[in-house]
Amino acid sequence: MGKGLDRYKVIVSAGLPTSVKMVALRISMATGWQFRPNPFEKRDWDYMVYVSDPKIDSLLVGRNFPPNRVIMYLVSEGPIRTPLTKAVNKQIVVTPSEFVKRMFELKGVHVYKVVPHGVEVPEKVKPVTEKNGFYYRAYYLERKYPKYGLQALEEYVRRYGSNDFDIWLVGEPFTQDYFLQARFPFMKIKNPLTPEELRQLYDSHLFFLNLSDAEGFGLQPLEAMAYGEIVITAYYPAIREYLPVDYNIAVGIKRYWLEKLDYEYILHAEYSAEDYLKAMEIAREMALHDRRTLAKWSECNRKVASKYDYRLVYQAFVELIEQIRR
Repeated sequence: MGKGLDRYKVIVSAGLPTSVKMVALRISMATGWQFRPNPFEKRDWDYMVYVSDPKIDSLLVGRNFPPNRVIMYLVSEGPIRTPLTKAVNKQIVVTPSEFVKRMFELKGVHVYKVVPHGVEVPEKVKPVTEKNGFYYRAYYLERKYPKYGLQALEEYVRRYGSNDFDIWLVGEPFTQDYFLQARFPFMKIKNPLTPEELRQLYDSHLFFLNLSDAEGFGLQPLEAMAYGEIVITAYYPAIREYLPVDYNIAVGIKRYWLEKLDYEYILHAEYSAEDYLKAMEIAREMALHDRRTLAKWSECNRKVASKYDYRLVYQAFVELIEQIRR
């Protein structure tokens, strides 16, 4: 903990999605600050780090606590719609990427700092020679399983079969999950996957098949890199901030389009099903004939991801509170 911060009580809290709660828990582990699921439970703290997105909870947190006492670690996947500018500008807004920073600044929100998401970086991983196939995990949303990504999957299965895939639907099971599983019987449904299961999945596959066409940061691709996986992904703005394009397989963007939600617009980076299929075929050929190159790429991804070790990057919040106190 930072010098002098032992005199002040800091807590960490988060909004509803599981992904932001995981970020908040990692901030708590990195700093030693207590995690509280409910930010309004007690007001016995001096500062709070609150992790969320542009939903109504962010407006309430920004508005209901004294100014400059909450570090609001906010993410979005496109332009903001919620009228939260006045409320969050009372506090200190931090974003995980320059892309998200631009989205909030377009809304008139002052972003104090960019702090990238942190990941768990294992000391050792399996060598490339012991890994095989494509891994992906996401709860069902159209942007996580866009039609062009699914078309690429279908054609790959038609040509080569489904044995290469390990894809998990991990949200609360909805009807759409079962429709998707009926279309792709190799997809599995389970909620939740345990931390140990997640580690084993990351560590047993050669490629992370990032089908998603919209992210505010893209935490899973970076987690995959930490385990030495090669990422196959659309090259959208947020992922450009950390993905070494020469050591992964990036797919170009055909066009961008906006999806209107209650609280934000999702900026979709539409890619070509044909281009994504070609990327998977390149990966398949490299797995069969060029594991030496894959080993070099894997090592590079590990080195890049090590800079995002959550124990290191989240110390930025300690430093930020020290700056506020001066």
